[in-house]
Amino acid sequence: MSEQKCTDVTGAPGHVGWFKQVNDSEPLCIASMYSSEPTVQHHNGFQPSHMEMLISHGIIFLKITEVDVADSGFFFCGMFDKYIIFTNMTFLMVQGMYLIPLVVILGVVTASLPIVFLILVLKIRRDTKRHNTGRNPDTLNYAALNFTSKKRKMERRREKELDPHVVYAATR
Repeated sequence: MSEQKCTDVTGAPGHVGWFKQVNDSEPLCIASMYSSEPTVQHHNGFQPSHMEMLISHGIIFLKITEVDVADSGFFFCGMFDKYIIFTNMTFLMVQGMYLIPLVVILGVVTASLPIVFLILVLKIRRDTKRHNTGRNPDTLNYAALNFTSKKRKMERRREKELDPHVVYAATR
């Protein structure tokens, strides 16, 4: 959990808000409210369950629950009187704690893949040896072939098609 705070320097009821800026992007309003009312409006996709804003005794708080790397950036509060006043810019940098489980998972997968590959190679070798035992190696390469002449088939067809009462002639 992270807590940011700033003092309402206007001293009068008005509109106050918290802003976040990442790198060179434009600042985004996280939440805003009227200092005299308890209702908070969240903006730009920021959720009240993740970023809570409140005012107590002239101090404007922003509480960030379950802080993660995406919360890194500049935070500052702003007040609107006749013009906008920005105060208390704070840089929040969150270390990448979520990378540790990812690195562990990738390490386990990297270590497991060669073992699985080795097991598969040994299984294939064992199966190949099992099928080859007790046989003559030459019999594995033998295949019986039976060829029929195309000419004979053609002759049979012609014989069936020929009419015995007709005289045929051919030249070559």
